Amino acid sequence: MIFFDLDNTLLDHDGAEAEAITAFTARYGDAIIECPNGVGEAWRQITDQQRARWRAGELNFEALRRARISALFRHPLTVAQADALSTEYYHIYQQHWRLFDDVKPALSILREVAPLAIITNGFAFQQEAKLTATQIRPYFSHLVISEHVGAAKPTPAIFQHALRVARKPAAACWYIGNHPFNDAQAASQQGFKAVWLNRKGYDSTISTRVVRSLRGFADMVKMHG
Repeated sequence: MIFFDLDNTLLDHDGAEAEAITAFTARYGDAIIECPNGVGEAWRQITDQQRARWRAGELNFEALRRARISALFRHPLTVAQADALSTEYYHIYQQHWRLFDDVKPALSILREVAPLAIITNGFAFQQEAKLTATQIRPYFSHLVISEHVGAAKPTPAIFQHALRVARKPAAACWYIGNHPFNDAQAASQQGFKAVWLNRKGYDSTISTRVVRSLRGFADMVKMHG
């Protein structure tokens, strides 16, 4: 079986999020906090901070959404305001969902080689919606999503769960993702044939295989079986 990460591997999450937060904050002008390094960077920092609280069990999903959006505004928001603004931002984000250009050609090749599946962190309704909206859900026989598993990458439990779903030994499974450690190294430590998808040519010392595109990954899988 061939497992894929979703965000920033198949779907250009960073690009969609950057465009969405720019469009969203433009609607609210001076009500938004100052962002000396740009609103995109501010939003990434806010997201990292609040998701760390969620992973620690301090926030549930609704509280996470409210905390993220509230941190963008100069003045405190009511629960109703935070919910409405969070929903507004999410709808804009949805409008910017897009696949990388190499995704569908690579999936078309690889589904002839082995069954395909997903291992992704996130909330199930959102990750499933992305696959459906971008018309690639039919390529995948299984979706392994951290919310359902109760464990997120890079912890071993989510990879071990994926192997139980696949009913395959790790050595018989490929895994590719965009993060060198949370994806590639974590999967490799569980015995997968792990690959780091390094689209932007970042420097990083990592012992797994590395490719620059999904076409390169498809060629690698076909070569090594």
